[in-house]
Amino acid sequence: MSSDSPQPYSGNAYQPPGAYGPPQGAYQPQPYVEQGVPQQPGGGQPPYVPPGAYTPVPVPPSGAGRGRGPKIAVAAILSVVLLAAIGAVVLFKFVLKGGPDPAESFPASASMYMEINLDPSFDQTPKLLEHLSKFEDLDYADTDDMTADLLEESGLEGVDAEDDVASWLGNRHGMAMWSHDDQQYAVISLASTDANAAEDGLAQLRAAAGIGADQLAYAVEDDHVLLVAGESGAAEALAAAESEAGSEPLAASDAYDEARSWLDGDQLVTYWVDMDAIVDLAELTGGTDTAMLSELYSGQMIAGLSAFDDGFELNYRLFGDQDDPWTGSSDLVSAMADMPAGDLAMAAYIPEDIGDLVADWLGIAEEYFYGGGSATSTEPAMPLGEPLTDAEYAEYLELEDQYLAGTLDAAGEERYFELESRYWMYGTEDEPVDYGQDGDIVYGPDFEEIESTVNQFTDLLAGANLSGAMTFSADDEFSEESVYLAVELADDRAAELQELLETTAGEELPEGYEVTDNGISFTGSEVAAESLADDARFQSFADVAPSETALALWVDLEAAAAAYPDDFEGAEPLSAVAWAHGSDGGDGTGVIRLYLKD
Repeated sequence: MSSDSPQPYSGNAYQPPGAYGPPQGAYQPQPYVEQGVPQQPGGGQPPYVPPGAYTPVPVPPSGAGRGRGPKIAVAAILSVVLLAAIGAVVLFKFVLKGGPDPAESFPASASMYMEINLDPSFDQTPKLLEHLSKFEDLDYADTDDMTADLLEESGLEGVDAEDDVASWLGNRHGMAMWSHDDQQYAVISLASTDANAAEDGLAQLRAAAGIGADQLAYAVEDDHVLLVAGESGAAEALAAAESEAGSEPLAASDAYDEARSWLDGDQLVTYWVDMDAIVDLAELTGGTDTAMLSELYSGQMIAGLSAFDDGFELNYRLFGDQDDPWTGSSDLVSAMADMPAGDLAMAAYIPEDIGDLVADWLGIAEEYFYGGGSATSTEPAMPLGEPLTDAEYAEYLELEDQYLAGTLDAAGEERYFELESRYWMYGTEDEPVDYGQDGDIVYGPDFEEIESTVNQFTDLLAGANLSGAMTFSADDEFSEESVYLAVELADDRAAELQELLETTAGEELPEGYEVTDNGISFTGSEVAAESLADDARFQSFADVAPSETALALWVDLEAAAAAYPDDFEGAEPLSAVAWAHGSDGGDGTGVIRLYLKD
């Protein structure tokens, strides 16, 4: 054993001798190889984590934009869902041969953990290779071929990928985020098949990267390598991580064990987060409303990516201290199956206690928009700003045309966003926005009126099912005749809902809406005659959806690609994507499925 740490890794706590696998030189399990295909030499390169690169609480991007209808909606949905599958493909390239459970090498106090396992079973590996082969440039003969592809595309000056990496890298790896002495560190475990080669290779990698032991420290064991990366103090953090993992490994912690045991079957990628630790970290770093964060998230979250016959599947569950507020319905998915087979379809169940949930949200909104007081308060609820002058408004309109045309440079975009923000917040000199800061003058409804209207809607919609579907159009022209909408109430109060809708809108429901005792619906003339139940892909998705589903979404990617071919270039193998979220024993749970063409 070799280590940069001042304290050698004990290796004798928690695991009995030999628990990590056979001794060096013994027979090692080989990567999966398709019959009849010769193996290729290969290897992989451990991921480099730059000091300070980890952001435990992601911040969404800011900036305004203009929507482009269903094309943007589909692109956004596709981006979120493919993140797991495509990200996994890239990460899989780091693996080659067998290795120990990485969770045994990490401290139990880690706040986040991710494991990548290319060969979890004889079932998953052939499905992975088959699915990837449907994409251009991802047709791999075996796991060695995958790693060889990575070695061709990546590299570091002064590093021989074959000698310094492939000669020792295994195929089961993990990474955790861990806090030590008020600093965040990335802790990485890489399966190793040759300790001496790993020792030489890591020394070469660190030298080529130009970083020292204070930022990247490692310990080489017989069957794995443990690395710690951070802004400073990496060597001391490595020793502390080894010490804690020796007596309290993550694999043996109650929180991780409960969450990991829930995942059914072998996983290609496993992702676990201690949400309480993330909240504590956010409080330590500042800049985040930790009170709201702790209300939304608590306990642990587990997610697992695996391959099934027709594509990839991501299952997740939130093990919270409190029940998930968005409870589901046992008949939502079956009701969705009876809907018209739209290219884009959704269904949602409104929980019976929606009134209580909305009351909490309204309280937050009142605090934010009205400063906790009434709209007629003399204390300003928002920062004061200046409306646009006539000249600035003309400049804003000109910049808007250039922004939409994509011809603005960076300085022009900055000016455009500045003027746009002021326009929407404060209006123009001719038509200023008044937030009720001038005496008792208030434009628009006050908070009490808004609250009253919202409460009327929640009273009627408690326990209701909402559903909708639409067909994609290649000419970018939205047609309401391709739309299906329906509201099914828990009680026979559809007439009350109709009256409230018409009162709020100031006009009668448009022609074509049908009102029954307990529902309101609209079916356009171009809506498909078939139902989602006629689609075998949807039926297989319905079989794995949560028994109590609160929200379900279906996108036919084949139809989207046919309507918008330019936006789906290179994504021809995609068939459909589906997501269902619900509850199980009070915990939020869900499944995302990405279907590929045969």
